[in-house]
Amino acid sequence: MYSIICCSVNPEEAAALERNIADTIGMPFEFIPFDNREKGYGLCKVYNLCAERARYDFLCFVHEDVRFLTKDWGRLVASQLSRKECGLVGFAGSVIKLKRLTGWYTCGRDLRANYVQYMRGGDHLRCVNPAKEDFSPVVTLDGLCLFVRCDVWKEIPFDEVTFRGFHCYDLDYSLSVSCRYRNFVCNTVLVEHFSEGAFSHVWVDELKRLHKKWESRLPMVAVPLALKDLRRYDRLGEGYFIKFMWQKGCFDIRGFRDAVYYFLRYPLTGSVWTLFPKYLKYKLRYLCKNKSGMC
Repeated sequence: MYSIICCSVNPEEAAALERNIADTIGMPFEFIPFDNREKGYGLCKVYNLCAERARYDFLCFVHEDVRFLTKDWGRLVASQLSRKECGLVGFAGSVIKLKRLTGWYTCGRDLRANYVQYMRGGDHLRCVNPAKEDFSPVVTLDGLCLFVRCDVWKEIPFDEVTFRGFHCYDLDYSLSVSCRYRNFVCNTVLVEHFSEGAFSHVWVDELKRLHKKWESRLPMVAVPLALKDLRRYDRLGEGYFIKFMWQKGCFDIRGFRDAVYYFLRYPLTGSVWTLFPKYLKYKLRYLCKNKSGMC
């Protein structure tokens, strides 16, 4: 049985999520919403407070803008979650966390995912399961939905001292749990996520805080990787993060000079040649958005 924990700022969305779960889970559950409109607590604190109230063995920390699309998903997830070696189960993650600054996934090739993402006005299926597994081993997981046994959470609660906001709680918790258990992306259940996420200077600051905490343990991998593969991920991750910062308008965090430096070190790799057209594209988009809606 499941205790479903949701940090809410929109009671209507939380109610819709509860109805969706009742229609799809196929097992008994309790719904524990936390109305955070007045308190404004960070997610780590909300999740720990709610988990203390949970009555059941399986915890599910889920965003209120998630919808489950697979019937009887409760039994499908429970089959994996019941295994002693299992830590977290989610729907999007990465097989590696680099030492260099990156988000929950590195460059795309490390991605494991099974969910529908709403973005740019449409639904986009993200199904990445190269080994055709029911559950893919990963190190990190995106926080849109996280399952964990209650005994694992009691052993490893969320770090509400270090992470007091709404960013990097999922990365930190994934890394913490993966030190003692194995994390997985579930490929047998499909969910839909309506938020595109919030990436800003605040997110980057929290990401730096995360890397400071974990610098002695990184990189971490879900499956053994050869040194050449680690180096390839590091190279690709550096380039991807540069483009990602441009896409989010954070040119002061990663700028044109970073692209030039990257190019000078890896001039013979194919991916480096896409950087400069991307810079032009995202810079023009950024300038247009900052001209009072003129573009």
